[in-house]
Amino acid sequence: MPDLLPILDPRPLHALLEMGAEPGLVTELIGLLEADVPQRMAALRQALEREDGDAAIPEAHQLKGALGTMGLQRFADLGHRMEEHLRAGEWEAARHLLEAFPAAYGEALAAIRAAFPEA
Repeated sequence: MPDLLPILDPRPLHALLEMGAEPGLVTELIGLLEADVPQRMAALRQALEREDGDAAIPEAHQLKGALGTMGLQRFADLGHRMEEHLRAGEWEAARHLLEAFPAAYGEALAAIRAAFPEA
């Protein structure tokens, strides 16, 4: 089944810029994406290995929220689905879903860089 959500909806970031945010904000957000997401994915992987919902659920929730705020819809949806699996105690499904995260991260980063080349 193909993903129906777009990789990136640039409207949230464009709206911030239109409301007067500094142009460097997008550059800063991309930098945070590059620094934070790989660490969160690693922490999530470790929590899944231990089946530690108290550690995994907040990681998935933070990813979902941050990615959604940036308009990275497809990756944010993975975070949402991950959080649902974790809350239901569906460890195997969560581990399987985590395998899609690195590719989603790569496509999200490429999409946001293409949409905001000045960043």
